[in-house]
Amino acid sequence: MMDNRERELFKLMLNRFRTGNATGEEMVFLESWFDLHDTEEDLITAENESAYEEMKARLKSKIDAEIAVAAPPAQGKRMPVWRWAAAAAIVAAIGTGAVFFLRQQPTSQRQEARAYATGAPTLRLADGTVIALDSATGGQIASQQGVIITKEKDGTLLYKTTSAEKSDPNQENVLSTPAGTKFKIVLPDNSIVWLNAASTLKYPAAFGAANRTVRLTGEAYFDIAADPARPFVVQAGQQSIQVLGTVFNVNAYPEDGLSKTTLLQGAVKVSHNGGSVVIQPGQQAICEGNTGNSIRTTTADTEKETAWINNLFSFKNDNLPSVMRDVARWYNVQIRYSGPIPEERFFGEISRNSKLEDVLKILEINGITFEVKDNIITVTNKN
Repeated sequence: MMDNRERELFKLMLNRFRTGNATGEEMVFLESWFDLHDTEEDLITAENESAYEEMKARLKSKIDAEIAVAAPPAQGKRMPVWRWAAAAAIVAAIGTGAVFFLRQQPTSQRQEARAYATGAPTLRLADGTVIALDSATGGQIASQQGVIITKEKDGTLLYKTTSAEKSDPNQENVLSTPAGTKFKIVLPDNSIVWLNAASTLKYPAAFGAANRTVRLTGEAYFDIAADPARPFVVQAGQQSIQVLGTVFNVNAYPEDGLSKTTLLQGAVKVSHNGGSVVIQPGQQAICEGNTGNSIRTTTADTEKETAWINNLFSFKNDNLPSVMRDVARWYNVQIRYSGPIPEERFFGEISRNSKLEDVLKILEINGITFEVKDNIITVTNKN
């Protein structure tokens, strides 16, 4: 239940919408409230009861038309991208301590969370040369094994094959991202990879004739160029993902204790300690731990799993440790817990462009508090 101040704020926004004066933020708030609290007797009064359902339908239609504007999908692929007006803070407490908060974007797309990066992404060549891929880096940066490596104006790292020189699979390049940064690379076969924060991708400068194998630690989104004669293989932890040409996301941070492969297009075969499964678009394969060959398959929430591509944190029934691991990787902080770990579940989306303190204010509810000192966040359950 809302307190008196929140109830009055809700009624004020409801009235502003009915008179056509609601802002984008207020419309997002109202839509979220309607979705979560379909019957709230102390808010639906005789004055607005008759128009309640009509308002819900009109509100959602208006929000869909004016606020949830999809950006063009990259490379012709269907990838969820949202542009939302700024919408702050928590809208409600639901169930037993679960919370819902809104997609929150700055009023402009002027920056990403560069302040939280520990440095520039780096490229380590097979000969040991390390190149910082900061904003000053541009144009051709290296040449090896018949491949020219350039950093394009949009920041993409591009490999372009210039000869048929055979590659040595033992001569790996290593692309690494710090906290607070994601990075795009086009591999020698024209496959596209987005590497999430605190992640590493290892790959040869040029793929061989038999297969195309890369090694991942962390998380990456893959858009693989079709080549039936050379399967593309992603090795991530204890799992191996084999594809011919497809779009998928792999989340394999060691600290999570599991790895997830989410398929958007095509088909992939996921192998783990001797077991294997083929998944279809919209499915997810989950491999837990380093022992056993058990692979679970489930229906995937593809928008949630790929939200990071669009600079969003996305939480749907996530527990606090899972939420805070995402926060730690992006803002380059350590997480400590004082007392029992709160059992709240979290739902919603927040822009990764948001300041750390703003994210914590959104999460700070129902007795959960956060204290930030240096780069350590201490989580306290005052309940």
